[in-house]
Amino acid sequence: MRHWYLSFIVLFFILSHASAQSVQGIVSDAVTHKPVFPATVVNVRTQQATYTDANGFYTIPAAMGDVIAFTCIGYNSLERIKPVSVIVATMNVRMEHIEYQLDEVILRPGVLTPYQVDSIERRKVYKLPLQRTHPSAVMNPASAIAELFSKKAKRTYQFQKDFAREELQKFIDTRYSQELVEELTGLEGDSVGFFMYAYPMPYDFARAATDLELRMWIRDSYKTWRRKQALDSAKGTSSE
Repeated sequence: MRHWYLSFIVLFFILSHASAQSVQGIVSDAVTHKPVFPATVVNVRTQQATYTDANGFYTIPAAMGDVIAFTCIGYNSLERIKPVSVIVATMNVRMEHIEYQLDEVILRPGVLTPYQVDSIERRKVYKLPLQRTHPSAVMNPASAIAELFSKKAKRTYQFQKDFAREELQKFIDTRYSQELVEELTGLEGDSVGFFMYAYPMPYDFARAATDLELRMWIRDSYKTWRRKQALDSAKGTSSE
C-alpha cells in the first residue's frame, strides 16, 4: 500500500511539472571549446527562442521530444532532441565553423535586388575616383611623394572611405528598415528614429543573420530600450 502511495506521489509530481520542463547547457566551439556567444537557441515546436550568454550558457522551455535548433553566424546550424528528464535536462552542444566555398556568380538583369541595382549604378557613376590607388613608392617614388601633398588625392581617398561606409549603411537599411521596426515594436514617428539611433545594427550581423535572428535582435533591443526608458523615467521622478 505504501509502495503504491509513493508511486502515485512520484507520478503526480512528474505530471504536475510537465509544463515546467526545460533544457539547459553550454554551447561551445567544436575546435577551441570556447563558449559560442551569442548563439540563437530555438524550440522548433513552440518557436520560443533565446540567446546564449557570454559563457555559452542557455536555458529554454522544452518538453520531452522537442527539437532544439542552434544557430550562430559563422557556424553550421544543428538540431538536437531534448533528452528524457523529469524537469530540467542538460544538453551541451559543440558547433563547427562553416567552410565557405564560393561558386561563380553571374549577375543577370531581373534577378538583382533594388540595393544591388543602385550599388552597381553608383559604382558606374563614381568609377574613376573609386579606381584611384596610391602609387608605389618603389616603382614611382616621385609620384608617391607628390601624392602625399596633393589635396585632390586626399579628397579622393577620403571619398573612397565615405563611399564604402555609405554602401555598408545602405545595405543595413535594406534589412533594418523603419517599416520592419514599426511592425515589430509598434513604435511610430520620431520614436522609431530614436530607437534605431540608440541601437544601430552591425553590418556583419545584417549580412549573415537569418530573418528570425534579425527579428529577435530587434525585439530584444526594443525590450532593453524600454527598460532603460522606464529606469530613466523613475530616476527623473525620484529626483523631483
